[in-house]
Amino acid sequence: MELRQLEAFVVVSELKSFSKAAEYLYLSQSTISSHIKNLENELKKSLITRTTKSLQLTSEGEIFLRYAKRILETKDAAIDALNSPVETILHLGASTIPSAYLLPSLLHQFHKLHTYVYFDIKQGDSHEILERILDGTVELGFIGKEDDSGRCINIPFCTDDLVLVTPATPYYLSLSKKPFILKEFLKEPMIIREQGSGTKKASDLFLEEENIPLNELNIIAQINDLESIKQMIVNGMGISILSRFSISNLEKRGQVLTYPLQSTIQRNFYISYLKTKGLSPILQEFVDFALSFDFTQE
Repeated sequence: MELRQLEAFVVVSELKSFSKAAEYLYLSQSTISSHIKNLENELKKSLITRTTKSLQLTSEGEIFLRYAKRILETKDAAIDALNSPVETILHLGASTIPSAYLLPSLLHQFHKLHTYVYFDIKQGDSHEILERILDGTVELGFIGKEDDSGRCINIPFCTDDLVLVTPATPYYLSLSKKPFILKEFLKEPMIIREQGSGTKKASDLFLEEENIPLNELNIIAQINDLESIKQMIVNGMGISILSRFSISNLEKRGQVLTYPLQSTIQRNFYISYLKTKGLSPILQEFVDFALSFDFTQE
C-alpha cells in the first residue's frame, strides 16, 4: 500500500470524480484508476462503485476512507515537524465543548504571549480525539472523558455542570412556575447526544444514578451535532441534558430555560497526552497556562 494510492482514493472520494481527481493531483485519469485498482486488489475489497453517471463509495470504502485520511494527516504532521521548529507548531485535538467554548479564549490569550506559535487543531467527539492521541495524529487533546486504555496522562483542567435544558415557549414557561420534578420533565420529548460524546457519557451516568433507564425516556432524536440540538430546543422540538458551558449564551438571551441537576457526578474536561511521548517544553508551558486559566470569566 502506497501513500499515493491513498491520496488518489481520498481525492476521488471527496471530488466524486476520477477526472477531477486526476486534474487536482496533476496525474492522468488512467494513473488514478490504476492507483485505486491496485489499492482494491491489495485490500481484496471493492472501495468504489462506478457507473456511467455516478461514483459512490461502498460500505467498505466508507470505513477505509476514515483511516486513509488519518494516515495522510499523520504524514502531513510528520512533514510539518521536520520542516518547522517543533516548538512553533502545536498539534491539538478538542472535543465539542472544549473546541467551541473553552479553547478560543485560551488560544487567544496564549498566542498573545507566544506570537510565533501556530495551532493545528482537529475537532471531533471525545472518543475520536482519544483515537487521534493514541495514533499520534495530535500531541495533546482537550476532551470530556478520561482515556481508559491506560496509555494516556489525563489531567482535569476545567469542571462543568450538567443542566436540563428546555425551550422558552409558553408551555415550558408555565412548567417553570411549578416545583421542579426531574422524572416529570423527563417524560417530555428528549434529544440526546451521540455515543462517544463526553456529555452523553456524563448524562448516562447521571440517569443511572437517578435509577432512570434510557428506555423509559421519550427520545425523539440522537444527533452528533451540538449546535443542531441547541437549535431544536430553541425551536420547541424537545429538551436535553447538556453542558452549562454550551448553553450559557442561549440562556443569557432568554432563548432556553435551564435547571441545574443535583448529582455526585462531576463533569470534568481533561488534557490528555501519551505517557510514552511526554511533552515538549512549549507544550508543557501551554498545559501549565491552561491549568491556571480562569474559564468562568470568559
